[in-house]
Amino acid sequence: MNGPQMIAASGGSVAAYGAVGGRCLLIHGAGEDASIFAAQIRDVEGLWAIDLPGHGASPGPGRSDVADYARLVLDVLASHAPDGAWLGGHSMGGAVALAAALMAPAQLRGLVLISTGARLRVHPDLLTALGSGPMPPAFVDMMFAPGAPDGVRSALPQADASVQRGDFLACDRFDVIPRLSEIHLPALVLVGDQDRMTPEKYGRALAGGLEARIEVVPGAGHMLPLEAPEDLARSIAAFLEGGGR
Repeated sequence: MNGPQMIAASGGSVAAYGAVGGRCLLIHGAGEDASIFAAQIRDVEGLWAIDLPGHGASPGPGRSDVADYARLVLDVLASHAPDGAWLGGHSMGGAVALAAALMAPAQLRGLVLISTGARLRVHPDLLTALGSGPMPPAFVDMMFAPGAPDGVRSALPQADASVQRGDFLACDRFDVIPRLSEIHLPALVLVGDQDRMTPEKYGRALAGGLEARIEVVPGAGHMLPLEAPEDLARSIAAFLEGGGR
């Protein structure tokens, strides 16, 4: 993935990658950065991604509320894709996409929701651990399917522990289950059948609430963009080219 382009966002700036202003903006998950989407940006025309504040090359503090991230993302889209765009997200990024869809559906053409749910609960032991240091190895292991190659695991980016903790607090507070019926955008839900963070049943519940299409990727865990990059790229490309059908 080429180096970042710094773009304006909510009075500051964020790092952007790929086809800035293209047809689909991708938002990374908690404690990650846009590098998780390198393969999809390379292989699918019109994809772009940003590092949320405090992540990757983006300056500033992170946030501890999904809605705050959603407002920033909508500001980015208003400036760089004023005619509307698809919005995708991995894990917390999917929560950001759902929040944005509830705030400003007219800005969006549809949603690509990867390894996420309408409610995201976080183990209290992880929140406690992140109060004093980085994510413990046991929780890193949970991000991947059993037996995932070391090379794939080592590609997981991690923000500072304080930023990670804010992200996971934001996830723990997130719940839009009662409001899913308000979202009328075309959506694709993707989940790995070995996902131990947001298991398949949560993906199916999300798809059901949105009346969305769901695809289950065999052998993949929570980090679908890294574990099944080609499968994910093909699914996103087909969905976008089909206009959400």
